Amino acid sequence: MKRSLFAALLPLVLASCVRERPSVPQFLEISREILEVAATDARRNQPGRVNDGPLYVNVKSFHEAAERATNATVDYEAVNQALGDPVQAELEQILLCDTGGTLVGCWVRRYGVFVNLNIVKLAGDEMSVWVRTSSTDRRTHPTDFCHRVWRLDFRTDGESWTLAERELLRSCIAE
Repeated sequence: MKRSLFAALLPLVLASCVRERPSVPQFLEISREILEVAATDARRNQPGRVNDGPLYVNVKSFHEAAERATNATVDYEAVNQALGDPVQAELEQILLCDTGGTLVGCWVRRYGVFVNLNIVKLAGDEMSVWVRTSSTDRRTHPTDFCHRVWRLDFRTDGESWTLAERELLRSCIAE
């Protein structure tokens, strides 16, 4: 009796552990949405003067996330094109600080916005991503960085992935 019950329940238990993975085209579409949500938020919610400079993207972070999420080899250039061919940058190239010179402070190069995809986590029919934006907070002198971190949750119905929830995890704006 116990063996037959176990045999009957085993497929159900295993099915609940299966993670739905987006296809490469689906993840590239999701990446565009992640970038749009993060960049729009960073520009709209920038304290002080708006950062209207270039949009810098760590394309490598999106590329690595695409390969993890899809469990497939993803062409780097396809990721870059899916993101709209942004100005590619790594953190060290964009976030600048001068502690002893004439400018004193920290800022994003040319008062732009930097976007980095930090984490991708799959669980069942859900995928959560953590994305960080950095911009320049010009309310004080010396200037400093404004880092915002969002968790975006996507769900699938088996055919497509949609943004289901979003939560602001970190903000430079005093609440």
